Amino acid sequence: MLRHSFLRFSFFISSLIATQSLVAQRLDSLSVATDEKYPQEKLYLQYDRPYYNPGETIWFKAYLTSSNLPSELSKTVYAELLNDKGSILQRKIMPVIESGAASSFEVPDSIKTSVLYVKAYTAWMTNFDSSLLYMKPIRIINTNAPKSAPAKAGWSVTFFPEGGDLIAGTHSRVAFKATDQDAVPFNISGNIVDKKGAKQTDFNTLHDGMGFFSLAPLEDEVYKAIWKDKKGISHETLLPAVKKQGLALSILNENSSVKFTLERPAAADENFKSFYVIAEMQQQLVYSARINMSSKTQVTAPIPTDSLPDGILKVTVFNAQQVPVAERITFINHGNYFFLTDLHAVELNMEKRKHNTLQIDVGGNIVSNLSISVTDEALTTPPVNKESIFSGLLLTSDLKGNVYNAAQYFASDEDSLKQQLELVMLTNGWRRFKWEDILAGKMPTIINKPENNLSISGQVFGPQKNDLKGKELTGILKTKNGGSDIFTIPVDPDGKFKVEPVILFDTAKLYYQFNADKDKRLTSISSFTFNPSYLRAPKQSPAYFSALNAPASPDSATLRKNKVINKLLLEQFVEGNKIKELGTVTVKAKIKSPEEKMDEEYTSGFFTGGDGYTFLTENDPFAKTALTVLDYLQSKVAGMQVSTQGQGSITWRGSATSIFLNESQSDISMIKSVSMNDVAMIKVFRPPFFGATGGGSGGAVAVYMKKGSAANDNVKGLEFTNIAGYSAIKEFYSPDYDKPLDAGNTDDLRITLYWNPNLIFDRTNRRLKIPFFNTDNTRKIRVVIEGINKLGQLTREEKVF
Repeated sequence: MLRHSFLRFSFFISSLIATQSLVAQRLDSLSVATDEKYPQEKLYLQYDRPYYNPGETIWFKAYLTSSNLPSELSKTVYAELLNDKGSILQRKIMPVIESGAASSFEVPDSIKTSVLYVKAYTAWMTNFDSSLLYMKPIRIINTNAPKSAPAKAGWSVTFFPEGGDLIAGTHSRVAFKATDQDAVPFNISGNIVDKKGAKQTDFNTLHDGMGFFSLAPLEDEVYKAIWKDKKGISHETLLPAVKKQGLALSILNENSSVKFTLERPAAADENFKSFYVIAEMQQQLVYSARINMSSKTQVTAPIPTDSLPDGILKVTVFNAQQVPVAERITFINHGNYFFLTDLHAVELNMEKRKHNTLQIDVGGNIVSNLSISVTDEALTTPPVNKESIFSGLLLTSDLKGNVYNAAQYFASDEDSLKQQLELVMLTNGWRRFKWEDILAGKMPTIINKPENNLSISGQVFGPQKNDLKGKELTGILKTKNGGSDIFTIPVDPDGKFKVEPVILFDTAKLYYQFNADKDKRLTSISSFTFNPSYLRAPKQSPAYFSALNAPASPDSATLRKNKVINKLLLEQFVEGNKIKELGTVTVKAKIKSPEEKMDEEYTSGFFTGGDGYTFLTENDPFAKTALTVLDYLQSKVAGMQVSTQGQGSITWRGSATSIFLNESQSDISMIKSVSMNDVAMIKVFRPPFFGATGGGSGGAVAVYMKKGSAANDNVKGLEFTNIAGYSAIKEFYSPDYDKPLDAGNTDDLRITLYWNPNLIFDRTNRRLKIPFFNTDNTRKIRVVIEGINKLGQLTREEKVF
């Protein structure tokens, strides 16, 4: 298992830090062991837009990381669409390719609520706290939703002493956060008074309901805040109780170091005169030190950060008895967490159904995986409370508590934003492993191991162990489109068998029997069980929904325009590409081209649609004269080199092109021996092609044989079972108004004009062009790009044209 290695170091400060004791070594080893045994995965989902109407499609792309790098643990991601009761409406199972996985949900047209929820996770993530799973509320603009009574106004202020506690006889910085009943921040000001009502200090909001003040708490004193809400009503809130013994921790985050200051009371117990300081990033130890404070009440020391990656740094202080007594998080930002994309319009025409072209350029040679959405700007105005791939993977996924408008903290590198982000650090806690649990040995029970791709496994019952020794099953996997794959499955003496990885979409039939089983003697006395290779859905308590931020809400203008579109869609009763006009009961259906009909009949998964070329042989004179597939493909596709010399070869941009026969990975020799008389269709996919091993940097050629009765001869009389694969891939429909078949369609009411979750850039492919047609009404488009590269750097670009 590959894991990112942070630079581990210990700093020894003369006269302050003694040689590390066995206690300190134990803390170090526990930190390292936790990271090695329980690496954490995180998910972020990009959507094509922030809100939807009933009957529409939610397109999404999931990005999976671990230690802020592309995760190498899991190869399968699950996503679920839930209602407000926690019931699963739809579930998608997706393969992870270049740190990404994409699919879609259909919003029921009969939905009666205005909120749905999307949950996403890997099997490995289910071993830990359920609050760590990805969960997001989705706003549905629903005119049929029952009108709920407005929430009762409520205002609250929470106080957070830096380090965790107010300690008598020390100086503390106390942060606060003011929010209303919907977790929306509001500005406040007020006074801090003691139990006699004497004013100690005042406080004012600095940003989004957050701020801080300084306080020197006294023993046996009680402090409270007096403040007013937005309606001018006065409130009183008690501050946390003052502790006699303890440690005050403060952090100063500078450019190249984080300075921590420890302060203890003058009359401290022996347990609070010696401390251990540990700093971690993504559970990985980056600093450790022992601080001797027997003769000092205050110590300041630096943690050099210039060699650390960007992300949250957690500083924990233990007393002499290994009890954690203070903790603080801060964000390290060297500006290394992102890479740049260049998005611009090559051709821009906002007239009705006119052609447009966008261009994306990515510099360097690092493999990058991006998604792009193009939407009607008037119908997708972003909400105030925004999240981005930066905030989702670097910030909110690690914090306990809601962060309002988290995307704003990564909008630029201004110092003011960094200071505001530090307020977030002061008012939120780390929500992954707690040191109290680690020291007490309370670690998660691992039930689900990291998943590879799907597998086929099961057990044979009936025969004796000696009968099964050295035996193998022959499996013939036949997909719905007629494709097939033949493989052998070793069986152990206990009857268990497993083959992985399996890349399969939708469902297929697996025919099976023992190899070299004369008269089917062994097969006839055996019974077979097959295990589902996917994880059962974990339950989610509806109570958890209340802890989430409120779903994104459009402004009044965007809401009004969406309701108009919603009304038009209901009148037309949109169902896929069919439009039924209820008044006249006339059905208009889009006429499918021969290529589309063959695509439906023959292809599945990554082979459906796609970016490339389709060649049908039935009415192609050259197909009848070409001897082999290689002869036929010569000079057919610009950029693809086809050689018939020797063994033959196909390359694209210097990389070998992947070869498939009936969607099973094949080679040149196999397709070279195929007669063109037996070929129904050939598809050529531009690089990269996700369905190929290694990402298909040379594109792919998929050859489809004509279907007939002979295709079923090799499975006659065999037992079979149905195998469920990854969720079927739905292709985003983008009309081509240069074609008469599309030009005659009814009103074009699309809100999402273009969506593509699979934009791959590498050393040979640094520029992509995005062609699409405008709708009938769009006057401005909003384009959002997000993605990740092999180094774990992230990108986001948003423009309105």
